[in-house]
Amino acid sequence: MKGKAQLEIETDVSVGDWIRDSLVPWILFSENPVTIGIVIPSGFESYVLVRHAGSGDTHGSLGNRTLTTLLEPLSTFTTTPEICFHALWEGQGWMHSGSISILKPSKHPKLHRFFRPLDFRIRWQFAWRKRIRNQVQSLDHLKSHTLPDGIMVAERFNLPNRGYLLMRGPLEEAKNIGWGFSETFQSQSPNILWPQDRKWILATEIDFNVTLIGGSEALIASIISRSSLTTQRFKVTDTIAELPILD
Repeated sequence: MKGKAQLEIETDVSVGDWIRDSLVPWILFSENPVTIGIVIPSGFESYVLVRHAGSGDTHGSLGNRTLTTLLEPLSTFTTTPEICFHALWEGQGWMHSGSISILKPSKHPKLHRFFRPLDFRIRWQFAWRKRIRNQVQSLDHLKSHTLPDGIMVAERFNLPNRGYLLMRGPLEEAKNIGWGFSETFQSQSPNILWPQDRKWILATEIDFNVTLIGGSEALIASIISRSSLTTQRFKVTDTIAELPILD
């Protein structure tokens, strides 16, 4: 079993306000094309997506092999590798004992393909929040986990349509986040990760099969040069339909 990750609960969730302020407004079922700027903030010199094609990669999470490959250049292109912010989506199924989702298909004449999975996820998330509002939240149902004690009752870092558990600590600790119902340990990469100096940001949206990174041109070029990664440049003004995010 893994010991606790060397991360602390970040009590000042305003440290992420700059992300919210730089995102494109997320308007559900809008007739206008939806851009990737709803997920990753503008303002960086260059952007790249990394496909989840490696061992352990899944929708919404990077496996340790891919994550380790990314952490090497990310650690080089920040002056604060020991002070980074690690955000996990609060609705991860493993976090909640007995959590149940009921999915009912819905049709909409202008429904973008991107919103089909999100429609299910968002309605589940709202129902889940209503169910647990008056319940004590803990991780006691797990055999093990590496999150800080008390994280489930800590203040959330909120972005449009998403709430996150927010932690602070060294960049390398991103590899040590995870959980287990039995003796088997399952890693969980941060859904959002950024250093204190804000030199870059990594975003793994829960419904995407890619991870998005914004930073300097030198950083993005360094990531693209890794032969083990499958990458593609993008702009925050690109529409969701133009990118291979759900493949």
